[in-house]
Amino acid sequence: MEKPFQLKLIIRRVRPTASLQWLTVAWQLFKQAPLVFIAMFLLTAGISFLLQLNQLTAVVWIFLNPFLTAGFYKAVVGAQQQQKIAIDWLFQPLAEPPCRRILLTIGALKFLLLTPLVSFHQQLFQTMSVAVAAESGVETTVILQILLMVALFALVFMLFAYAVAIAYFLKEQRFLVVLQTSFIASWRNVTALMLFGLLSTVLVLLTLPTFFIGLVVVLPLLNIAFFLSFNDVFALQVKPSDDGVLEV
Repeated sequence: MEKPFQLKLIIRRVRPTASLQWLTVAWQLFKQAPLVFIAMFLLTAGISFLLQLNQLTAVVWIFLNPFLTAGFYKAVVGAQQQQKIAIDWLFQPLAEPPCRRILLTIGALKFLLLTPLVSFHQQLFQTMSVAVAAESGVETTVILQILLMVALFALVFMLFAYAVAIAYFLKEQRFLVVLQTSFIASWRNVTALMLFGLLSTVLVLLTLPTFFIGLVVVLPLLNIAFFLSFNDVFALQVKPSDDGVLEV
């Protein structure tokens, strides 16, 4: 009698230079439907701006953002499969009940973790401004607080970097597993992600001569490339086992 199969989630450790390939492939995908990707970016930015004008509507954005992110990623997959994508793909995850609870949870958790960090950042910035104005220099405690703030922001980034993609494409409903998996994937590939961040900064700075108008191309391109990193980092492998479980 044949043994049942175990579906095992493999988190790869990619080459540090993998980000170059992500950007190259992202450009090829972007060229397939540039107007659609630009329209998705502009629509998302517009919705974000309008909703965050008011504290009440800002809460709506907190929960809506993961769905729009999943919709953009879905359009990237469609482009990979040579499908004809359209701007309405951005909103398709909203009509998919299986992913609603976990995406709403991701939005809420990210907000709960980032809110105190943003407040800490603002207070630290004010402290530094006072110190500079008084020409008293920056104290050692302030420098340590800056390092702590950077470390905490990095931790939150790693926890949520792949959270939406894991929940939406790998159908993982356990939010602790989603955050754990995202963190492990980011930690194992921190060098490649740091290089990607450096290249992203360079591309953004290159839009300076256009008064940042070029961001309408650069930012969608970077979002596509980051999703390609998810494709590169994660792999599903079937292995014989006595238990049919998903192992992370």
